[in-house]
Order: sequence, then C-alpha cells, then structure tokens
Amino acid sequence: MAAAQADVPAEVVVQRQLEAYNARDLEAFMDLLSEQCVATDAVTGAVLGAGKAELRKRYESRFQTEVHSELLGRLCLGNVVVDREIITGLPDAGVADCLATYHCSGGKIQKMEFVWQPRKQ
Repeated sequence: MAAAQADVPAEVVVQRQLEAYNARDLEAFMDLLSEQCVATDAVTGAVLGAGKAELRKRYESRFQTEVHSELLGRLCLGNVVVDREIITGLPDAGVADCLATYHCSGGKIQKMEFVWQPRKQ
C-alpha cells in the first residue's frame, strides 16, 4: 500500500486535502499530511504549525467553524501545487483571498505555504 500511495500525483493529494478541508473531516485531512509537515506564512516566514500534532490542533479548531475553500484556479509542476482560493467561514464572518502552495512527496503533503489577504466584501 505504501508504494501505491507514494505514486499518487501531487495534484490528486492536494485535491483530496481540499475535499477533506471542505467536509471538515479532520481525520481524512490529517491523513494527507506527512508526520513532519510544516505550514508557514509565505510572506512573513512565520511557522503556523510544525508536525502533525501542532497542525491537528490548528485544524481541529478551524473545523469547528463553517470554513470553506472555493478553488479559483490551480497550477501544478512536479511535486508542487499552487491553489488560488477564497476562504469563507473564518472567525467574525471573515473572508480571505489565499494562495496556497503545497509541496508533496510520498503521497503526502510535506510543506504548506500560505499568502492571506482579507477580502473586501
């Protein structure tokens, strides 16, 4: 099974992650992250979460809201996928524009980088 999972294209891994995010399915979402996955703010370089335990806490909280990601576009090159998204359901009825870059290997997301900007409504 591990060999088959390692052959999963990055675009498929990221699509599954998006579907799990929108379903707020924490277990399915976490299953797509590597044990050492790191999430960063791509503008400041701040680490948002390092390792599955930290990321689980972040997304456990996030999935308690009506969060939803609308995919506007996707670019893929090798093991890197860049999604352009609108995120709704954030705290205080927040909406954000987001560029999310995913680095995948072995059928798992190894690194996530985000550029966020509040969306003017």
